[in-house]
Amino acid sequence: MKLRFLDWIWRIKGTFPIDPPQSAAEAFGKLDSLLQEKNTTYRIQGDTLTFTKKAQLPQDKMSVFDAGTWRVADGVLRYDMTSRALLACFLAPLLFFAVGHIGVALDQWRNPPEVVKAKEEAAKKRSKIKAEDVPMNSIDQFLGAPKPEKKKGAEEIGKRNRKPSMTTAYVFMGIFFALWVMGRILEHRLIHSRLRRILAGEDLLPAAASAGDGGSPFVHNGLEMSHSRI
Repeated sequence: MKLRFLDWIWRIKGTFPIDPPQSAAEAFGKLDSLLQEKNTTYRIQGDTLTFTKKAQLPQDKMSVFDAGTWRVADGVLRYDMTSRALLACFLAPLLFFAVGHIGVALDQWRNPPEVVKAKEEAAKKRSKIKAEDVPMNSIDQFLGAPKPEKKKGAEEIGKRNRKPSMTTAYVFMGIFFALWVMGRILEHRLIHSRLRRILAGEDLLPAAASAGDGGSPFVHNGLEMSHSRI
């Protein structure tokens, strides 16, 4: 089943002209520095580069993405990348919505309206009882015991009988939805700008560590080239 009408939730796509014009090999050579991170694997086949990432580190400039493709053709770079983090932020509000409704439904099942009404009436009666209305034991009076203080019945009972509500769920739903919106917009702009600037020579990243520092050497076979750094 195709999810092309939904995949925009976790996929970021875009295109831009490469200036100055470059071949696929030249463009991928400049972008290679973005992929020199641990747990990153990529493969080049002709004019298309495919990469995957696992257990991304925070310092990874593309840590939000888990997989993607870059294609260079006719002087244009086309990118298509997926992010589980964006998908999780989008689905989190649905989870909180479901959990909130389940809590409210369970409370209504355990405390029917007639039971709730009876508890409220009993609480009101207890709150009307004053401390001075309760007689002290004669022995306590003889020993000079202090008079009993009035308990904060209504407040304490209110805390104990606090009913589940959707307020907390709505708060968390709003937080995660805002995170998704900001991430969806900002990450798209950031990666678009970074790719364009690197290809234009305006934002060259530090050279990657050599293969002897933990990276595997390139495996070249005709039109196919793969690299992994774990």
